[in-house]
Order: sequence, then structure tokens, then C-alpha cells
Amino acid sequence: MSFGIVDIHCHIFPPLAGACGFPDAATHLLHQQRSMHMHGNQPYRRARDHALVTERPLWSANDPSEKGRNKDADFRVGRNGRFEWRAGGEDCYVQFLPPYMSDLSAPAETIVRQMDYAGVETAILQNDHIYGNLAEDFAAARKAYPGRFIGLAQIEEAFADRDDQMERLAFQFDRLGMSGLYYTTTGLFRDGYRRLPDDPAFDGLWREIARRGVPVFWVHSAKSPVGTYEDEMRHLARIVERHPSIRHVLVHGAPTALYADEKGALRLPDVLAGLLTDAPVYAEILYPIGWGGRHDYPYAGAIGHIRQLIERFGVERFMWGSDMPNVERYCTYRQSLTYLWDHADFLDETARRRLFRDNALGLFAPAAAR
Repeated sequence: MSFGIVDIHCHIFPPLAGACGFPDAATHLLHQQRSMHMHGNQPYRRARDHALVTERPLWSANDPSEKGRNKDADFRVGRNGRFEWRAGGEDCYVQFLPPYMSDLSAPAETIVRQMDYAGVETAILQNDHIYGNLAEDFAAARKAYPGRFIGLAQIEEAFADRDDQMERLAFQFDRLGMSGLYYTTTGLFRDGYRRLPDDPAFDGLWREIARRGVPVFWVHSAKSPVGTYEDEMRHLARIVERHPSIRHVLVHGAPTALYADEKGALRLPDVLAGLLTDAPVYAEILYPIGWGGRHDYPYAGAIGHIRQLIERFGVERFMWGSDMPNVERYCTYRQSLTYLWDHADFLDETARRRLFRDNALGLFAPAAAR
């Protein structure tokens, strides 16, 4: 290859049973329990025989606030990639991370060696509450491995109008060198989704992001108290309308499986198509983490979806990502690259460079250089 590949979606984190940047491990566990309640890619299983479990006992279906948490579930961080709990007298688990991750950690050194082996030059470090508040870890990784990592900041989304959260944001940008904001709508559970991202109360956050000229990486649930995926896009569209200079990235990409017919033809909702056409909205190309539990490598059907996206919206709207190390519950890091690199024969050299490098780096370029 003639250029260094950039992975738009990667993680490093310490052992997940700890506080990991939260005030204490209990607060971290609260976020993890909510996240595993919302998680849908990996099934719940019964520990004694690994049978599938359909009940979702970790949270009340009728109360998305902290009060809806099932405190009797004995939810905990397990070993070898699992989160565990007890329900109906049975021990249960979800295999959220690969089984080789004995203490559920991904040290920077390990991820750098994985990047070397896969042929990846630089990775953007995303910062979900599952893993912790990790800007300080990201800053340390950037110092230890110059040029290999770009870090994203994070706040408590439900409290983004509070002074302490704005101060925390400034610290991450000004002192720790973070280059964008990671924002997950799942974090709104902290006040029961009482206010959604486009609530005017949060305009101070969006004005500050616009002032700094940094991108926002959005994680949408597609099925949550925020609404359907189309509803979530409408909330985003209202933020775009009020703050048109902010650049936005759809983490995990457009959920094309929701909008494909039996022949694989895409019929995207107007609100999503409009954002990808007329607004500063971009999307990850990140199929193995979403398709791996249902389709086999090399995910041939995904290539057809990717081709349609690029032909309709242009390659400049998209960036390749892996979701490493999570993706290794389905395939190797290198395979999360080669399924696309080796099989997207419709990409010429210019398109490859944009998809696998330049579009990602361009997000973080100074405003004057864009």
C-alpha cells in the first residue's frame, strides 16, 4: 500500500472491573449494566449450558432512569470477555468482548502491536462509558506512541448543561489534547431521557463544540427512549440546523440492514439521506461488528451495501473503522480490514486513500486547512 491506513474506531482500556476514570467502580458498573441492557448484537446466555436467554432482567422495560436498574441482578464484570448476572436462580452472561480478554482490558501496547500486525498506522480512540472516562489514558497512549493514536473526549450526556461537565470538556481538550467529542445517546438514561440531545438546554455544549471546530462522534441505539433510528436522525438534524458548522460522524455507520430489500437494494429514509447529502454528516464503514454474529467472513452482502452508499453519497462521506478489540469476537483485526480492502473492487486508488486515510484525518485538520 502507498499510504498509512487510519482506523476511525478503536479502543484501549484498563481492566473493566475498576473505576476506569469514574469516581468509583460502582458508578462505572451502573453505566455498564445499562449498556448491557441496551446491547443487542450478542445474545444473553445461561451459564450452566450456554442456552440462549430471551428475558432481559437487567433493567425495567418501563423505567429507563437509574431507578429502573435491577439491583438484585448481581450484575458484575466477569472474566474472559463476559459481563455476568443472576436471574431466576440462574447465572447468565453476555460475551461482549473476545474470550481471550481474561481481565477485560486492552492496553495501548497490545493495540499498537495489533495495529502493526494488521497494517494500520493510526487509530482514533473512542470513549464509551462501558470502558470508562479515559481521556487521561488516551493522552498517555499518545505520548507513549507518537502518531499512532487520536483521542476523543467524553462527558455525561444527560448533564451536559452543568458547569462541571463543561469544565471537564475543556480540561480534556486543553490539557489532555483530545480532538473530538464522543457522544452516546445511551448516556441520557442518567436522568431518564428527560431531555434529548437537541433540547435547547444543551445548546451551550453545541456552541462550544462549534467554537472549537472539533467533530462529534454519535452513537445511536436505533431502538431506545430517544425513538427509532429515524427519530434519532431528526434530533441530529435539528442540531445541524442550529449549529451548521459542526461536523458529525455516525459511529457504526448507517444501519443499512434496516433499509435493504430482499435483493439488497437500499431504501434509506429521507432524513438520513438528507443528512448525508446536504449536511456535514459522515459515517463509519464498520460492518463486521454488526454483521459478524449473523453472517460469515468476508461478509459479501455488506460489500453491496457499501457500494451503494459510496455511489449515492460519494466516498468523501465515509471512513473505514474496525471497533477493535470488540470485533475479534467475530473475526481478526486484519480480517476487519481485508473484507473491504480485498473485495471492494469498485474502489480506485484515490477512493481507497480517502476511505482508509484522508477522510478520517481531515476531520481533525485545523479549520483553516479544511
